[in-house]
Amino acid sequence: QGRKMTVAARFDNWILDRVRQRRGPTQLPLTFEYRHIYVMPTRFGAWFAMLLVLMTVGGLNFNNNMTLLLTFMVSSIAMLTTLLAYRNLAGITVNGILANPVFNGENAQFRVLLKNNEERHRFAIQAIAAESRDCTDVEPQNSAALSVKQQSWKRGWMQMDPFRLENRFPLGLFRAWSVIIPNARCLVYPKPAPNPPPLPKTGRGDYGAAHRAEGDHFHGLREYQQGDPLRRIAWRASARHEKLYSKVLESPSEEACELNWYLMGGGDTEEKLSILTAWVLRAERRQIPYSLELPGAALPADLGEDHRNACLEILALFKS
Repeated sequence: QGRKMTVAARFDNWILDRVRQRRGPTQLPLTFEYRHIYVMPTRFGAWFAMLLVLMTVGGLNFNNNMTLLLTFMVSSIAMLTTLLAYRNLAGITVNGILANPVFNGENAQFRVLLKNNEERHRFAIQAIAAESRDCTDVEPQNSAALSVKQQSWKRGWMQMDPFRLENRFPLGLFRAWSVIIPNARCLVYPKPAPNPPPLPKTGRGDYGAAHRAEGDHFHGLREYQQGDPLRRIAWRASARHEKLYSKVLESPSEEACELNWYLMGGGDTEEKLSILTAWVLRAERRQIPYSLELPGAALPADLGEDHRNACLEILALFKS
């Protein structure tokens, strides 16, 4: 924060401000055209230009035609790379940006989906943001994805920061780049409490998942395994199939938990959300059906990834 910005960083921010003022958020899908792409020398390119200047001065000073010929030839090749860098980026389509939910404090992974609609390779296309850099090649008539990381710092919807798509093909003397101001976001769940209280057991047991073990309720049949007790052999089914089968029994579970905001007492809102998040994860991990009730939202007891995600989304978007 306290470090001085480099000239290149200040120039990039100036370009970003102008793009934001004139174009606003980038509407996807977007196919890069000439008005979207900027071409600037890299640091290596700037030093290479200084070398060419010194070669030109030396050739003129010593009246050395071969030095001048070499300088002009190399300069022509260097200038040609500006066109190659531009063409390597022009025509690429950004189809969309996706991100899976993360917990507060984790890095959100935004996937930038690229499409090459032309019959030529695209080399070393980079996505560059403040906290990440990713690179990929895109084959002709094919798709690819770049990952852009962004640190989350609070729960709820996190807007994706602007980033650049850039390439320095073929010699690294120039960079062709474009600014993307995405209208993309990532859902950030509350950070789970590191040491939450034990799960509450105030819910009804009707939703409890049955545990396969020594029980009284018939669950199904499986092939006989050595060590199975004789009383669990299904003699009729074994005689019918001419193969030994054992009964699988289960004991219905009366466990269930009610994750209720109103039963948690007073305290900091974010701390309570953090505890509820940890409870959701623990109940799901232990396969204990759980319900969730908060001011303005409630879900009945259930299990599964969809139920887990629905509960975490409610916690992430909760407004006190």
